Amino acid sequence: MKKVLSLLLSLALLAGLCVPFSAAAPSSAKKVNAYAPGQFTDVPEGSWCADSVRVAYEYGIMGGKREDWFDAEGKVTIAQAVVMACRLHSFYCDPISLPETAADPWYQPYVDYAVSHEFLSFEGFDRSDFESPISRGHFAGALWAAVPEEALKAVNTVEDGAIPDVSVDDGVAEAVYCLYRAGVLTGNDSRGTFTPDSSITRGAAAAIVGRMADSSLRKKITLKAPDFAPVPMGQLANLKSLRKNAGDAELAQAYEAALEIVTPLAKKSRGEQLVGIAVALRQMFDSGMTYSSSGPHYNDPYGYFIMNTASCAGCTRATGLCLNILGIPYEHVNENQWTHQWCRVKVGGEYWICDAYGLYCGPEPAPYVHPYF
Repeated sequence: MKKVLSLLLSLALLAGLCVPFSAAAPSSAKKVNAYAPGQFTDVPEGSWCADSVRVAYEYGIMGGKREDWFDAEGKVTIAQAVVMACRLHSFYCDPISLPETAADPWYQPYVDYAVSHEFLSFEGFDRSDFESPISRGHFAGALWAAVPEEALKAVNTVEDGAIPDVSVDDGVAEAVYCLYRAGVLTGNDSRGTFTPDSSITRGAAAAIVGRMADSSLRKKITLKAPDFAPVPMGQLANLKSLRKNAGDAELAQAYEAALEIVTPLAKKSRGEQLVGIAVALRQMFDSGMTYSSSGPHYNDPYGYFIMNTASCAGCTRATGLCLNILGIPYEHVNENQWTHQWCRVKVGGEYWICDAYGLYCGPEPAPYVHPYF
Protein backbone atom coordinates (compact mmCIF):
# COMPACT_ATOMS: atom_id res chain seq x y z
CA MET A 1 0.00 0.00 0.00
CA LYS A 2 1.42 3.39 -0.99
CA LYS A 3 1.84 6.06 1.63
CA VAL A 4 0.00 9.37 1.44
CA LEU A 5 2.19 11.89 -0.38
CA SER A 6 1.74 15.65 -0.21
CA LEU A 7 1.42 17.26 -3.64
CA LEU A 8 1.16 21.06 -3.72
CA LEU A 9 -0.81 22.74 -0.98
CA SER A 10 -3.69 20.37 -0.21
CA LEU A 11 -3.35 18.05 -3.19
CA ALA A 12 -2.63 14.64 -1.66
CA LEU A 13 -1.75 11.39 -3.37
CA LEU A 14 -3.50 8.38 -1.89
CA ALA A 15 -3.13 4.64 -2.29
CA GLY A 16 -3.69 3.28 -5.78
CA LEU A 17 -6.72 1.09 -5.04
CA CYS A 18 -6.92 -0.79 -8.32
CA VAL A 19 -6.70 -4.31 -9.61
CA PRO A 20 -3.13 -4.70 -10.94
CA PHE A 21 -2.23 -5.83 -14.41
CA SER A 22 1.24 -6.74 -15.64
CA ALA A 23 4.01 -4.14 -15.84
CA ALA A 24 3.89 -4.09 -19.63
CA ALA A 25 0.86 -2.74 -21.46
CA PRO A 26 -2.10 -4.63 -19.92
CA SER A 27 -4.07 -6.88 -22.23
CA SER A 28 -7.12 -4.66 -21.83
CA ALA A 29 -5.23 -1.56 -23.02
CA LYS A 30 -6.22 -0.56 -26.54
CA LYS A 31 -4.44 1.73 -28.94
CA VAL A 32 -6.84 4.49 -29.83
CA ASN A 33 -4.70 6.53 -32.24
CA ALA A 34 -2.55 5.68 -35.23
CA TYR A 35 0.87 7.32 -35.10
CA ALA A 36 2.88 8.10 -38.20
CA PRO A 37 6.63 8.57 -37.61
CA GLY A 38 7.45 12.27 -37.80
CA GLN A 39 3.82 13.37 -37.79
CA PHE A 40 4.71 16.02 -35.23
CA THR A 41 7.24 18.33 -36.84
CA ASP A 42 8.83 19.17 -33.48
CA VAL A 43 9.34 15.46 -32.64
CA PRO A 44 11.31 14.08 -35.59
CA GLU A 45 11.87 10.35 -35.84
CA GLY A 46 14.92 9.39 -33.81
CA SER A 47 14.68 12.29 -31.38
CA TRP A 48 15.15 11.51 -27.69
CA CYS A 49 11.43 11.44 -26.83
CA ALA A 50 10.01 10.16 -30.15
CA ASP A 51 9.26 6.62 -28.96
CA SER A 52 7.63 7.88 -25.77
CA VAL A 53 5.54 10.42 -27.68
CA ARG A 54 4.42 7.61 -29.98
CA VAL A 55 3.32 5.40 -27.07
CA ALA A 56 1.62 8.25 -25.23
CA TYR A 57 -0.22 9.24 -28.40
CA GLU A 58 -1.20 5.73 -29.50
CA TYR A 59 -2.77 4.93 -26.14
CA GLY A 60 -4.47 8.29 -25.89
CA ILE A 61 -2.58 9.43 -22.81
CA MET A 62 -1.27 12.57 -24.54
CA GLY A 63 -2.14 14.32 -27.77
CA GLY A 64 -0.62 17.05 -29.88
CA LYS A 65 -1.40 20.73 -29.60
CA ARG A 66 -2.15 20.56 -33.33
CA GLU A 67 -2.23 17.71 -35.80
CA ASP A 68 1.37 18.40 -36.77
CA TRP A 69 2.70 19.99 -33.56
CA PHE A 70 3.26 18.25 -30.22
CA ASP A 71 4.68 21.30 -28.41
CA ALA A 72 7.48 19.28 -26.81
CA GLU A 73 8.94 22.37 -25.13
CA GLY A 74 5.64 23.59 -23.71
CA LYS A 75 5.07 23.51 -19.95
CA VAL A 76 2.71 20.99 -18.34
CA THR A 77 0.02 22.41 -16.04
CA ILE A 78 -1.49 20.77 -12.98
CA ALA A 79 -4.73 20.16 -14.91
CA GLN A 80 -2.84 18.43 -17.73
CA ALA A 81 -0.94 16.31 -15.21
CA VAL A 82 -4.22 15.25 -13.59
CA VAL A 83 -5.54 14.17 -16.98
CA MET A 84 -2.42 12.11 -17.70
CA ALA A 85 -2.57 10.52 -14.25
CA CYS A 86 -6.22 9.57 -14.79
CA ARG A 87 -5.53 8.10 -18.21
CA LEU A 88 -2.65 6.04 -16.80
CA HIS A 89 -4.87 4.84 -13.97
CA SER A 90 -7.51 3.82 -16.50
CA PHE A 91 -4.81 2.21 -18.66
CA TYR A 92 -3.83 -0.13 -15.83
CA CYS A 93 -6.86 -0.33 -13.57
CA ASP A 94 -10.19 0.77 -14.99
CA PRO A 95 -10.37 0.85 -18.79
CA ILE A 96 -14.14 1.39 -18.90
CA SER A 97 -15.10 4.37 -16.76
CA LEU A 98 -12.63 7.07 -17.79
CA PRO A 99 -14.64 10.20 -18.69
CA GLU A 100 -14.20 11.89 -22.05
CA THR A 101 -17.21 14.20 -21.90
CA ALA A 102 -17.16 17.97 -22.34
CA ALA A 103 -17.33 19.99 -19.13
CA ASP A 104 -16.57 23.38 -17.64
CA PRO A 105 -13.83 23.53 -16.62
CA TRP A 106 -12.63 21.06 -19.20
CA TYR A 107 -10.63 18.97 -16.71
CA GLN A 108 -13.47 18.57 -14.14
CA PRO A 109 -14.42 15.01 -15.19
CA TYR A 110 -10.84 13.93 -14.58
CA VAL A 111 -10.76 15.61 -11.16
CA ASP A 112 -13.95 13.73 -10.30
CA TYR A 113 -12.49 10.47 -11.62
CA ALA A 114 -9.30 10.87 -9.55
CA VAL A 115 -11.26 11.62 -6.39
CA SER A 116 -13.72 8.75 -6.89
CA HIS A 117 -10.88 6.29 -7.48
CA GLU A 118 -9.07 7.65 -4.42
CA PHE A 119 -5.63 8.34 -5.83
CA LEU A 120 -5.80 12.15 -5.87
CA SER A 121 -7.67 14.68 -3.76
CA PHE A 122 -7.96 18.43 -4.26
CA GLU A 123 -9.16 19.95 -1.01
CA GLY A 124 -8.42 23.66 -0.94
CA PHE A 125 -7.80 23.98 -4.68
CA ASP A 126 -9.47 26.59 -6.84
CA ARG A 127 -9.65 26.92 -10.59
CA SER A 128 -6.55 29.09 -10.94
CA ASP A 129 -4.38 26.45 -9.27
CA PHE A 130 -5.09 23.93 -12.01
CA GLU A 131 -3.76 26.26 -14.70
CA SER A 132 -0.39 26.70 -12.95
CA PRO A 133 2.68 24.79 -14.18
CA ILE A 134 3.39 21.64 -12.23
CA SER A 135 6.86 20.85 -10.91
CA ARG A 136 8.80 17.79 -12.01
CA GLY A 137 8.62 16.34 -8.52
CA HIS A 138 4.87 16.75 -8.20
CA PHE A 139 4.32 15.45 -11.72
CA ALA A 140 6.26 12.31 -10.88
CA GLY A 141 4.28 11.95 -7.67
CA ALA A 142 0.90 12.26 -9.40
CA LEU A 143 1.71 9.58 -11.95
CA TRP A 144 3.28 7.29 -9.33
CA ALA A 145 0.09 7.47 -7.27
CA ALA A 146 -2.07 6.60 -10.27
CA VAL A 147 -0.66 3.17 -11.10
CA PRO A 148 -0.38 -0.09 -9.15
CA GLU A 149 2.89 -1.01 -7.49
CA GLU A 150 3.17 -4.07 -9.73
CA ALA A 151 3.54 -1.77 -12.73
CA LEU A 152 6.68 -0.20 -11.26
CA LYS A 153 8.84 -3.16 -10.31
CA ALA A 154 12.45 -2.26 -9.61
CA VAL A 155 14.96 -3.01 -12.37
CA ASN A 156 17.68 -0.58 -11.27
CA THR A 157 19.88 -0.15 -8.21
CA VAL A 158 19.39 3.36 -6.85
CA GLU A 159 20.54 3.69 -3.27
CA ASP A 160 18.78 5.91 -0.76
CA GLY A 161 20.46 9.31 -0.91
CA ALA A 162 21.93 8.67 -4.35
CA ILE A 163 19.80 11.22 -6.22
CA PRO A 164 21.76 14.44 -5.62
CA ASP A 165 18.82 16.80 -5.22
CA VAL A 166 16.14 14.50 -3.76
CA SER A 167 16.66 13.72 -0.09
CA VAL A 168 14.95 10.58 1.18
CA ASP A 169 13.01 12.90 3.52
CA ASP A 170 11.53 15.01 0.70
CA GLY A 171 7.79 14.82 0.22
CA VAL A 172 8.15 13.36 -3.28
CA ALA A 173 11.08 11.08 -2.43
CA GLU A 174 9.13 7.80 -2.32
CA ALA A 175 7.64 8.45 -5.74
CA VAL A 176 10.85 9.70 -7.36
CA TYR A 177 13.04 6.90 -6.01
CA CYS A 178 10.45 4.32 -7.08
CA LEU A 179 10.40 5.72 -10.63
CA TYR A 180 14.22 5.78 -10.81
CA ARG A 181 14.36 2.17 -9.66
CA ALA A 182 11.69 1.19 -12.18
CA GLY A 183 13.63 2.78 -15.06
CA VAL A 184 11.05 5.50 -15.66
CA LEU A 185 13.32 8.34 -14.50
CA THR A 186 17.06 8.68 -15.03
CA GLY A 187 17.78 12.32 -14.19
CA ASN A 188 19.24 15.12 -16.25
CA ASP A 189 22.94 14.25 -16.04
CA SER A 190 25.36 11.43 -15.27
CA ARG A 191 24.89 12.00 -11.53
CA GLY A 192 21.14 11.47 -11.76
CA THR A 193 20.16 15.05 -10.85
CA PHE A 194 16.36 15.38 -11.02
CA THR A 195 15.60 19.10 -10.39
CA PRO A 196 12.28 18.33 -8.66
CA ASP A 197 11.26 21.97 -8.22
CA SER A 198 11.59 23.02 -11.86
CA SER A 199 8.70 22.91 -14.30
CA ILE A 200 8.35 19.99 -16.69
CA THR A 201 8.04 20.15 -20.47
CA ARG A 202 5.59 18.12 -22.52
CA GLY A 203 8.49 16.23 -24.10
CA ALA A 204 9.81 15.20 -20.69
CA ALA A 205 6.28 14.34 -19.57
CA ALA A 206 5.85 12.13 -22.63
CA ALA A 207 9.09 10.33 -21.77
CA ILE A 208 7.78 9.55 -18.28
CA VAL A 209 4.29 8.61 -19.43
CA GLY A 210 5.60 6.48 -22.29
CA ARG A 211 7.95 4.52 -20.04
CA MET A 212 5.20 3.99 -17.50
CA ALA A 213 2.88 2.64 -20.19
CA ASP A 214 5.45 0.52 -22.02
CA SER A 215 8.10 -1.17 -19.89
CA SER A 216 10.27 -1.87 -22.96
CA LEU A 217 11.14 1.86 -23.04
CA ARG A 218 12.49 1.91 -19.49
CA LYS A 219 16.12 2.80 -18.91
CA LYS A 220 18.93 1.13 -17.00
CA ILE A 221 20.75 3.22 -14.41
CA THR A 222 22.81 2.60 -11.31
CA LEU A 223 23.21 5.32 -8.69
CA LYS A 224 25.17 4.86 -5.50
CA ALA A 225 25.03 7.21 -2.56
CA PRO A 226 28.27 9.18 -2.15
CA ASP A 227 30.70 8.15 0.53
CA PHE A 228 30.32 10.05 3.77
CA ALA A 229 32.43 13.21 3.83
CA PRO A 230 32.11 14.85 7.27
CA VAL A 231 32.08 18.63 7.34
CA PRO A 232 35.54 19.74 8.58
CA MET A 233 35.65 21.39 11.99
CA GLY A 234 36.61 24.78 10.58
CA GLN A 235 33.63 24.75 8.20
CA LEU A 236 30.87 23.84 10.68
CA ALA A 237 27.86 26.07 10.06
CA ASN A 238 27.35 26.91 13.74
CA LEU A 239 31.05 26.96 14.65
CA LYS A 240 30.99 30.14 16.75
CA SER A 241 28.06 28.91 18.84
CA LEU A 242 29.43 25.38 19.12
CA ARG A 243 32.81 26.53 20.35
CA LYS A 244 31.44 28.52 23.31
CA ASN A 245 34.27 28.21 25.87
CA ALA A 246 36.26 25.47 24.13
CA GLY A 247 39.59 26.11 22.45
CA ASP A 248 40.66 24.47 19.20
CA ALA A 249 42.21 21.43 20.86
CA GLU A 250 39.20 20.91 23.11
CA LEU A 251 36.71 21.32 20.30
CA ALA A 252 38.75 18.90 18.18
CA GLN A 253 38.36 16.23 20.88
CA ALA A 254 34.61 16.81 20.97
CA TYR A 255 34.51 16.71 17.18
CA GLU A 256 36.14 13.25 17.12
CA ALA A 257 33.69 11.94 19.71
CA ALA A 258 30.74 13.30 17.72
CA LEU A 259 32.16 11.86 14.51
CA GLU A 260 32.06 8.36 16.00
CA ILE A 261 28.35 8.81 16.69
CA VAL A 262 27.31 10.20 13.31
CA THR A 263 29.39 8.10 10.92
CA PRO A 264 27.05 5.05 11.14
CA LEU A 265 24.10 7.40 10.57
CA ALA A 266 25.48 9.14 7.48
CA LYS A 267 23.40 7.32 4.85
CA LYS A 268 20.18 7.10 6.84
CA SER A 269 17.18 9.40 6.43
CA ARG A 270 17.21 12.71 8.28
CA GLY A 271 14.62 11.52 10.75
CA GLU A 272 16.68 8.41 11.49
CA GLN A 273 19.78 10.56 11.89
CA LEU A 274 18.11 12.81 14.44
CA VAL A 275 16.75 9.88 16.42
CA GLY A 276 20.13 8.15 16.29
CA ILE A 277 21.90 11.24 17.62
CA ALA A 278 19.32 11.79 20.36
CA VAL A 279 19.49 8.15 21.49
CA ALA A 280 23.30 8.13 21.57
CA LEU A 281 23.53 11.37 23.55
CA ARG A 282 20.83 10.27 25.98
CA GLN A 283 22.65 7.01 26.58
CA MET A 284 25.76 9.01 27.43
CA PHE A 285 23.79 11.04 29.96
CA ASP A 286 22.18 7.98 31.51
CA SER A 287 25.58 6.29 31.89
CA GLY A 288 26.48 8.67 34.72
CA MET A 289 26.98 12.28 33.68
CA THR A 290 27.19 15.06 36.24
CA TYR A 291 24.72 17.93 35.93
CA SER A 292 26.20 21.42 36.12
CA SER A 293 25.06 24.91 35.26
CA SER A 294 28.25 26.65 36.25
CA GLY A 295 31.27 24.37 35.95
CA PRO A 296 33.92 24.60 33.22
CA HIS A 297 32.51 23.74 29.79
CA TYR A 298 29.06 22.88 31.20
CA ASN A 299 27.48 24.50 28.13
CA ASP A 300 29.69 23.32 25.25
CA PRO A 301 30.35 20.02 23.45
CA TYR A 302 33.72 19.49 25.13
CA GLY A 303 31.98 19.41 28.50
CA TYR A 304 29.38 16.93 27.30
CA PHE A 305 31.60 14.58 25.27
CA ILE A 306 34.88 14.73 27.17
CA MET A 307 34.31 16.05 30.71
CA ASN A 308 31.07 14.10 31.24
CA THR A 309 29.30 17.27 32.33
CA ALA A 310 25.69 17.82 31.28
CA SER A 311 23.23 20.68 30.96
CA CYS A 312 20.51 21.35 28.42
CA ALA A 313 22.78 23.98 26.79
CA GLY A 314 25.72 21.59 26.61
CA CYS A 315 23.56 18.79 25.27
CA THR A 316 22.09 21.14 22.66
CA ARG A 317 25.55 22.12 21.43
CA ALA A 318 26.70 18.48 21.47
CA THR A 319 23.64 17.65 19.37
CA GLY A 320 24.38 20.61 17.09
CA LEU A 321 27.95 19.45 16.60
CA CYS A 322 26.68 16.03 15.45
CA LEU A 323 24.20 17.70 13.10
CA ASN A 324 26.74 20.09 11.62
CA ILE A 325 29.23 17.28 10.96
CA LEU A 326 26.50 15.64 8.86
CA GLY A 327 25.90 18.95 7.08
CA ILE A 328 22.49 19.43 8.69
CA PRO A 329 21.51 23.02 9.58
CA TYR A 330 19.74 23.64 12.86
CA GLU A 331 18.51 26.43 15.11
CA HIS A 332 19.57 26.59 18.76
CA VAL A 333 16.28 27.45 20.47
CA ASN A 334 16.55 29.71 23.55
CA GLU A 335 20.33 29.99 23.15
CA ASN A 336 22.05 31.77 26.05
CA GLN A 337 18.82 31.99 28.05
CA TRP A 338 18.12 30.55 31.50
CA THR A 339 15.43 28.24 30.20
CA HIS A 340 15.30 24.91 28.44
CA GLN A 341 17.20 24.72 25.13
CA TRP A 342 17.09 22.35 22.15
CA CYS A 343 17.89 21.96 18.44
CA ARG A 344 15.20 22.78 15.88
CA VAL A 345 15.76 20.96 12.57
CA LYS A 346 13.83 20.85 9.32
CA VAL A 347 12.84 17.33 8.28
CA GLY A 348 11.06 17.19 4.93
CA GLY A 349 8.25 19.73 5.09
CA GLU A 350 8.11 20.09 8.88
CA TYR A 351 10.30 21.01 11.84
CA TRP A 352 11.53 18.55 14.42
CA ILE A 353 12.85 18.96 17.94
CA CYS A 354 16.04 17.01 18.62
CA ASP A 355 16.47 17.07 22.39
CA ALA A 356 18.24 14.18 24.09
CA TYR A 357 18.36 16.04 27.41
CA GLY A 358 14.62 16.74 27.32
CA LEU A 359 13.75 13.19 26.23
CA TYR A 360 12.09 14.16 22.97
CA CYS A 361 12.99 13.76 19.30
CA GLY A 362 10.20 14.25 16.79
CA PRO A 363 7.92 16.82 15.12
CA GLU A 364 7.28 19.98 17.10
CA PRO A 365 3.60 20.35 18.13
CA ALA A 366 3.65 24.00 17.05
CA PRO A 367 6.45 26.37 16.00
CA TYR A 368 9.00 26.62 18.83
CA VAL A 369 6.75 24.64 21.19
CA HIS A 370 8.31 21.76 23.12
CA PRO A 371 5.86 19.05 24.23
CA TYR A 372 7.45 18.75 27.68
CA PHE A 373 8.63 22.28 28.54
